[in-house]
Amino acid sequence: MQTIKTLLLGTLLSFTASLNAAEPPTLNESDVAEWKTLKTLMFGDQIIRTGNESAVALTINPDIDDASTVPIHIDGLVSQNSQSYIKKLHLIVDQNPIPTAAIFELSPTNGNLHLATRLRIEKFTFVRAVAETSDGQLHMDSKWVAVKGGCSAPSGKNAGSDPLLGKMKVTFNKYRNSYRNERGGKVFRVPLEQPNVVKVQVRHPNESALAADLDTTVPPNFIQELTVGFANEEVLSAQVNFSISDNPAFTFSFSPNSEGDLSLTVTDTHENIFSQNISIVKAAKRTQNK
Repeated sequence: MQTIKTLLLGTLLSFTASLNAAEPPTLNESDVAEWKTLKTLMFGDQIIRTGNESAVALTINPDIDDASTVPIHIDGLVSQNSQSYIKKLHLIVDQNPIPTAAIFELSPTNGNLHLATRLRIEKFTFVRAVAETSDGQLHMDSKWVAVKGGCSAPSGKNAGSDPLLGKMKVTFNKYRNSYRNERGGKVFRVPLEQPNVVKVQVRHPNESALAADLDTTVPPNFIQELTVGFANEEVLSAQVNFSISDNPAFTFSFSPNSEGDLSLTVTDTHENIFSQNISIVKAAKRTQNK
């Protein structure tokens, strides 16, 4: 697969890096040697719109004290609809062992682009969100992150097994109006035909292959695929790696047009598959602002 080839090439590039990432950036974000090579490998000679021309915005709090858990937020500056939408998003960390932290496939069902997760950062680096729109245009925003050691930090998670491995917690950020149906399944009452912000957190060590306390006799285990579907349509899918922090959390926008089941599936490198279904029903008007 092309994505796997890109990840492997990214790993090689990181280990042959020429930029001293421990120093503040003294050059333009587009002139970083690793990024210039990655850009050619991943996007060829395509124009990437930045600054005021970009349709995507990346937000990272500059006051970060833990390189193993760096919250990031990505917002689209255009609406998601069937005529025009952001269909793919690349999350890139220039100086990480695997620079391509995640590749998200999106759909008009998202209503708008809103994604959030937490990264491991190994060296001082630029983090980039590169979005591809349905008409083939590329847009980018980037931020400098001055923390390091997140990928090689001790995890303490490599030994033993966790009976709760893969357990998912799903919340709708603005609407807590939920109940259990007769089968014990979770049901959320949410407004239809407007974006709802959904957060999915998965209990998983998402072990870094560089962790200082990694038991080398046990292969590292991290999540590599996430799929979200609704009413037999794909809402979102992602290929990720250990650049995402432990107990991975993914927040995304979801705009259902009808009632139905939201299906969540996660696959890790040990071929474990975890899934959960959430029922969505229309919220009564009086409950939508609670």
